[in-house]
Amino acid sequence: MQFFGIGVGEGTARDHSGGREMSILEKLAVSPDTDLSLWLQLKQQLTWLIASGQVQPGERLPAVRQLADHLGINLHTVRAAYQKLEVEGLVATRHGSGTTVLQFDPFRVAQQAPDVRTHTVGVLVPRLSNPFYPAFLQGVEDVARQNHTLLFVCNTDDDPLMGRAYLDQLMAKRVDGLIVAPCGLTFDRQANLTSLNQASSPIPIIYVDRPDEIGYAVLLDSEGAGVAATSHLISHGHRHIGLVTCYLDSPTVRQSYHGYVQALEAARLEENPEHIATAPAFTIPAGRDSTHQLLGSSNPPTAIFAAGDVLAVGALRAIKERGLRVPEDVALIGYNDLDIATLVEPPLTTVAAPVRDLGATAMDMLQRLVAGERIEEQRITLPTRLVIRRTCGCGS
Repeated sequence: MQFFGIGVGEGTARDHSGGREMSILEKLAVSPDTDLSLWLQLKQQLTWLIASGQVQPGERLPAVRQLADHLGINLHTVRAAYQKLEVEGLVATRHGSGTTVLQFDPFRVAQQAPDVRTHTVGVLVPRLSNPFYPAFLQGVEDVARQNHTLLFVCNTDDDPLMGRAYLDQLMAKRVDGLIVAPCGLTFDRQANLTSLNQASSPIPIIYVDRPDEIGYAVLLDSEGAGVAATSHLISHGHRHIGLVTCYLDSPTVRQSYHGYVQALEAARLEENPEHIATAPAFTIPAGRDSTHQLLGSSNPPTAIFAAGDVLAVGALRAIKERGLRVPEDVALIGYNDLDIATLVEPPLTTVAAPVRDLGATAMDMLQRLVAGERIEEQRITLPTRLVIRRTCGCGS
């Protein structure tokens, strides 16, 4: 799988001195030996410096004559580039104060862009180290390749500020649309990053596995997954069932939790707060630590639903570290059915999520919107299904 990734600009300390302006000059170059006009070359480079944070709000751009002399071009060429930057809301020019960089507004930039397809799409994911996302991206790429579309894949590391930086850069690159997985980021024109309604977006956005967002979305039936996993453990006679999950303030995570609670209520079992452990991330070590927490309680569970296969693998490790057997002493079910589920011993019973289809469906929907097609069904929920192996007690 090959993707073209974007790096977040580091930026530099603000300095309105000539030394800072010289730093900007050193980043610029134009060439008459291309079909792109000189003023547009200059404008695009300055836009990228601003979008990537290499030039910060409040900094001054070089004076028109200084930049023209440095590049060996006409004064009017520089003025044309600066005037276009001002129209797009990137800079403000005042007599006697020069040209000052403004706070970057990616949506205004996108609205000012010509209505010409670039055949590029931005994909924001929270953590590429999670094996869920390579499978998801494979589905995205399958459809992108069929439509001759280039992907910009951006790993936010669950950092909203990094997500916002990537958003600015993607808009500066004039992507045709965005696919946004749960990455700690909602979109707005404002710095507080409150939710962006799809109708107000200058480009199409497809939300993936984000049930809280308004607009076009492709979701997994995580609530059904929680019901299926917990009900199956109950069918094996378990009455003390633990849940290993991530923070429940995440709408995506809450869905599987709600399914877990539904299954308990249907069996007339009470939810026990001591049987719920929240991991800080979807990682194997986090799953291990959370399971040690559950098993170290005064009334440890005899079965565990881990709301993610990576958490389940960590849970399996913790159970074995305590000298317990799976499933004889503690039964276990995961969620996602990633490749890792078949590589552990015993093989992991899990609720399969169509992860690759999730990516393919999102990309197909986005391509249709970019092409101007009207889509009536804005929210698509893909079904999940229980996959029986050996950690739940079946066949053991």
